Amino acid sequence: MDSTIAPFQHILVVLDASEDFAIPLTRASQMCKLMDAKMSVLISCFAVLSVKNKSALNDDLGDMVDQLREDVKEQLEQLKTVELLDKTFLSWQEKTSLATQRLIEDRKFDLVIKAPVQQGEFKKLFRSGLDKYFVSDCPLPVWMIKPREWDQDIQVMACIDMADKAHENVLMNKHILSISDRLTGLLGGHMHVTDCFYGEIGSMRVDYNSKRGFKRQASVKEQHLEQLKSYIHDYSLMDDQLHFEEGIPDDVIPSRAAALGAELVVIGNNEDSNIFDRIMGDTAVTLTQAMPCDILILKLNN
Repeated sequence: MDSTIAPFQHILVVLDASEDFAIPLTRASQMCKLMDAKMSVLISCFAVLSVKNKSALNDDLGDMVDQLREDVKEQLEQLKTVELLDKTFLSWQEKTSLATQRLIEDRKFDLVIKAPVQQGEFKKLFRSGLDKYFVSDCPLPVWMIKPREWDQDIQVMACIDMADKAHENVLMNKHILSISDRLTGLLGGHMHVTDCFYGEIGSMRVDYNSKRGFKRQASVKEQHLEQLKSYIHDYSLMDDQLHFEEGIPDDVIPSRAAALGAELVVIGNNEDSNIFDRIMGDTAVTLTQAMPCDILILKLNN
């Protein structure tokens, strides 16, 4: 499999006017260089302006817009990537999610890069969250970046699901592995594959045949390993790059990422309603906040 093919060619970087532009623009610049891609920037001023008296905006709004454009340009000049900038868009009348939705409907992008919205502990209790649009509803893959410096030895963790045998989930597993492999090749790193399972089956089933006697049943972990073989035959993976985690994805995936020192975790959102909806659906919102590193959420329609 050719892991040098760049999966993304036009990146949309979504910024909030009140945040530090350095972290998302640095990651976008890094990816654009690696993939010979270009970027556009959307700056949302909605949250900043909504708390002010609109009558006090008038003359100040033009100055604010000019300053934000200049801030983006200065940051990219420091990164020596200003030539990779295609366009800069500003929005102040709509929420960030709505502005992003309109923009990706009007123009062709294939990846969104954004920093997760920082929420208080109380708001984190609600799965809808402020990032729900980007994680669950945005039709494009979304790369949520975290303020962590990357090591020289890059570790990419692909999270797949062996429990769900539905056709859509099989396609998602293959998509996650393919994109993870290509990004690993571009980054010159190592790919790890992680699968979660929910422990051994509570009831016991024993197969008996009068000629051969009792037959041992494979454990849940062994079943997952056997199924995984059909996915990874195209990839050169060692045993220490395969990780089977028993427990709830919300807990074990961030823990495994931390143990590996992963720079990037790749998951999917196939809008399923089965067990792995816990990781591919709402849990993806939780993982976005809990992950100690960048997280890339893939969608099946791209």
